[in-house]
Amino acid sequence: DHDPPQDKYLRAADQRGGAWSILTGIAANKSMQTGSPVRVEDLVSGLEDPDYPPMPSTDAPIPIPDHQDVALSKGKKK
Repeated sequence: DHDPPQDKYLRAADQRGGAWSILTGIAANKSMQTGSPVRVEDLVSGLEDPDYPPMPSTDAPIPIPDHQDVALSKGKKK
């Protein structure tokens, strides 16, 4: 058995994330057609929210990787 590493950023979507993604596009298209706001909750009921990663506070610093570290992680030489 091989367990995949934990996805701390919750990038792997489950069925809820997939449904929200599709419904967001449908709501956007309907909004553009009608010129009015369209909420996903107006299209379907009972849909659970997907899991979201924790978001930093508005005053938390945003970590920016060092350019050299990014190049090295992509297999490039210094």
